Amino acid sequence: MLPIRSHQFFYAPLVLALFCFSLGGCGGERLPDGMPKPYPTVITVIQDGRPLAGATVALMSADPSNPWSASADTDASGQANIKIQGRYVGAVPGKYHILVTKYETDESKFVVPDPAVDLEGYSRYMSVGSGEKLNTYDLIDPKFNKLSADTETIEVVAGKNEKTVDVGTAVRSIRVVTGAP
Repeated sequence: MLPIRSHQFFYAPLVLALFCFSLGGCGGERLPDGMPKPYPTVITVIQDGRPLAGATVALMSADPSNPWSASADTDASGQANIKIQGRYVGAVPGKYHILVTKYETDESKFVVPDPAVDLEGYSRYMSVGSGEKLNTYDLIDPKFNKLSADTETIEVVAGKNEKTVDVGTAVRSIRVVTGAP
């Protein structure tokens, strides 16, 4: 017969496993009411023949009765591991439009005065803003962020879903001109 201490080490993992199963599985998260089961969905974005990091990929449902849009940012390999509400891995079954965007802002003009050096300038900036205009530039052809007849689509089904979207050549076109806060 095993000493009592050995029984404790033998049963501890078993008790932990039973506890996890009683909660619906370790690491699992309960889906919101009405959300169908999502399935892993990976969108790979290519630009100029290479993976594009830092782009935002959004899946917008083509079916008005499906409210579960999803999105993710691409990593260094150009892959966006899609999530619903930034939390639930995958997308629910259905047809989606794939929208891709990447932009940058000319922040070099956006300088907040240091209050330790220029308290008056800092106070003025905080009350009225810098007065400078900030330009925002699309780094992907803007057509990839608009719904049209040519918008890429994906049909998400049970199982793993993958699609590659080629956004063509890099661009740097002005998007919006806004005042700094």
